Amino acid sequence: MEPIDTPISGCYDSAMSKPDMEKLEAGVSTLLEAYRQLKDENQKLALRLEDLTRENQSFSKEKEFIREKLERLSELEAAGKLHEKDRKQVRDKVVQLLEKLEKFDLT
Repeated sequence: MEPIDTPISGCYDSAMSKPDMEKLEAGVSTLLEAYRQLKDENQKLALRLEDLTRENQSFSKEKEFIREKLERLSELEAAGKLHEKDRKQVRDKVVQLLEKLEKFDLT
């Protein structure tokens, strides 16, 4: 396949007027420039996509870390509620024992 910038043999018809050929060349040049710009933009977008993919992976790891910490916090809160219940029961028993001791007369 021949490069785009080189004329293709037999492509230019002698019946084509010079202004038409100039228009055609200008159109081809415009298309080539647009192609180059799109190619550059595509490369920039590909790099941006790679950056976003890495960022997403980082956020996924951070999300997992936070999920584990929240799970641990939930476990600790549940344990704290159980301990609070146990403390209340112990407190009530101590109060009952103190009341019994007050009633118990050693004299």
